[in-house]
Amino acid sequence: MDNEPMWAADRVVAPTPGSAITIPKTTNEFAIKGNHLTLVKGNQFDGRIKTDPHKHIHEFLEICNMFKYKDTENEVVRLMMFPLSLTGEEKTWLDELNEGIIKTWDEL
Repeated sequence: MDNEPMWAADRVVAPTPGSAITIPKTTNEFAIKGNHLTLVKGNQFDGRIKTDPHKHIHEFLEICNMFKYKDTENEVVRLMMFPLSLTGEEKTWLDELNEGIIKTWDEL
């Protein structure tokens, strides 16, 4: 049964929600650098008891501060990258928040 496609099984599939984080508009287009993505994904937070959320945020900000994107506020980059720094239950937590509820880094 696990190998059957979703539509063949008798299951309810919830619609994919929009993001809880609203990314501010930027005046220019830019792409996140591959090595920046690698560093963030290598420092993912899963919310387990023995992990420290404060340390995760500190390390995430250190990684983000290593990279500058021309004419783009650091806050925009942080908001774009943060979901990639979560995994497991923490990613589920973020995904289940109401759409568009977070508009600034301070709110996050």
